[in-house]
Amino acid sequence: MRRLTLTDVNELFDVRLCLKTFAARTASVRVAEGQSLKPLFGRMRWIFGLAHNRSNELQRDEHVEFCGAILKGRPDLAYSLVYSHIELGREPVLAGLAHTLAP
Repeated sequence: MRRLTLTDVNELFDVRLCLKTFAARTASVRVAEGQSLKPLFGRMRWIFGLAHNRSNELQRDEHVEFCGAILKGRPDLAYSLVYSHIELGREPVLAGLAHTLAP
């Protein structure tokens, strides 16, 4: 099995940007159309726990904001909030892993 690298983790953030923003936009369109919403968020706590300068409360508040946009049927706002949430977490996680993982 190949060892995890910083490049792998950075690419994981790119994948999250694509998937999570798409999911937020799609969910808010469906809510606006009156369909039900079921939680689809996976957990990767071991990586995202490395964002020490981003408190659990701050991250929770960001989730509340983008979930609110989803529930209000505001796809562009949901997309933007999720995008910002992911990008704000990228550097702290990569910095936290820089001493552990190869580039």
